[in-house]
Amino acid sequence: MWAQMLYIIGVGPGDPELITIKGVEVIKRCQIVIGWSTVVDRFSILLQNKKVIRINFREMDRQLEEIAIYAKDFDVAFLIHGDAAVSDYQLLEKIREICRKHNVAIQIIPGVTSITRALHIIGKDLAQIIFITFHIEGEVDYNEIERSLSIGRGLLVFPEPYPDGVKRIALKLREIGCGDITLIIMEKLTYSDETIWSYKVDEIIDKDLKFSDMTIVYIPPCPHKNVLQAS
Repeated sequence: MWAQMLYIIGVGPGDPELITIKGVEVIKRCQIVIGWSTVVDRFSILLQNKKVIRINFREMDRQLEEIAIYAKDFDVAFLIHGDAAVSDYQLLEKIREICRKHNVAIQIIPGVTSITRALHIIGKDLAQIIFITFHIEGEVDYNEIERSLSIGRGLLVFPEPYPDGVKRIALKLREIGCGDITLIIMEKLTYSDETIWSYKVDEIIDKDLKFSDMTIVYIPPCPHKNVLQAS
């Protein structure tokens, strides 16, 4: 017996066919669906005769309160890009806090993440790299790159979601003496227009290269001794 609650569904990284069977079945059962437009619109075929709420940054706090109230009486599906446990911790904290306030139950449905696709592209296992996200609210700490490289592993990084997000990473790498390494830039993974680039750090800076907000960067281990000795 399904109780009324808020279902947080990881819908996959881009290709709508990568959503799980369970994710599809839960969406079908829910009367109300919420999510970013770029996520919700991928599944329009499943949303007929449902109330759809498209969230935006400006109204998010009010909208989260609204869906928690809906979830007292209806099954609500919150569609999350990729998987809810990858780079969405700040949003999840907000949802959990609001649902506690309204005494609403949450169930998370795991999903495929773009990190998995990126790992296959670079030929690495998750245990061999360090993942960093700069898709966060508040101040970004670029020193996290140096601290992580000091371990001697490569990094997979979600840049800040701006055209110069990759360049900001490159500037930090140049600053710590890693300007000659080659980065793998992966855009729109699993979409039909998925693109993979390889650029030297200095090339990204000197050419002022721009990328979309759906980009993952692979930073290989940097042999510079100042990095390896960083604390």
